[in-house]
Amino acid sequence: MSRVCRNGVLAAGDATPGSFPDGAAFFETIALRAGTAECLDDHLARLRGGLSRAGLAPGPLAAGDLAAWRSALRLLGGADGVLRLVVGPGFEELGLRALLPSPEVFRLRSLRTVRDAPEWLPRPKSAPWANSLAAAVELRASGAGAGVEGVQFDARGFVSEGSRSSLAWVEGGVLHVPAETTGRLPGTALGQLIRCAGLPAREVESGVPLRADAVLLLRSTLPGGASAVAGWDDADGRPLWSGDPAAARPLLAALAAWRAQRCISFA
Repeated sequence: MSRVCRNGVLAAGDATPGSFPDGAAFFETIALRAGTAECLDDHLARLRGGLSRAGLAPGPLAAGDLAAWRSALRLLGGADGVLRLVVGPGFEELGLRALLPSPEVFRLRSLRTVRDAPEWLPRPKSAPWANSLAAAVELRASGAGAGVEGVQFDARGFVSEGSRSSLAWVEGGVLHVPAETTGRLPGTALGQLIRCAGLPAREVESGVPLRADAVLLLRSTLPGGASAVAGWDDADGRPLWSGDPAAARPLLAALAAWRAQRCISFA
């Protein structure tokens, strides 16, 4: 991010993609479309939970001061993109980068990079995120394309989450999500899906769900907050599971409708 709003002032950002300022502690990424921030309150609630546990006070952006948000967005001068709010001791920094096109359907690939143990439960979204970065590097090294997401497992071999996303699947009419004991993040889109799915939900410690009727990849910057998954391969690229992406459509529609009611316009 070449330019950021740091403590209310426009400043130079970090030149290296994926890097964080020194002293960074917690961060959130939020989709901005046509001047509308998607599910901002949910992101800030998760952020403040981490700050409170660490004994850090939120600044005006983390506290949800809408006037501060409008001022920061005017300085950044964009109406579309991915906002990244980073909060650490004595500073908060808001940056804006391009919102890249996303595949409508993903494929998953199991990774060998084990999900590391969280600082505490529920896991905070904290920086630096070296473990997730290592997973992303492994995925790129495999030659996977843009429509493939890597899946991390915990040290016991249970599905935790994607390197950039949360996961959920439907089996036998029940919505299954990895248990927080696997080290997964409390994903904002995942939490929304649990609330709006209209299905009983169960947290599980599970390997690859070979009997799943539908698998969903959840990421707050995706249109509607999620995409269907068409297949799941092992770490060597051999197929483990495949399914019809259409089976996920009712859940995707419910989630998109839920999220549409939780947007804040700064246009």
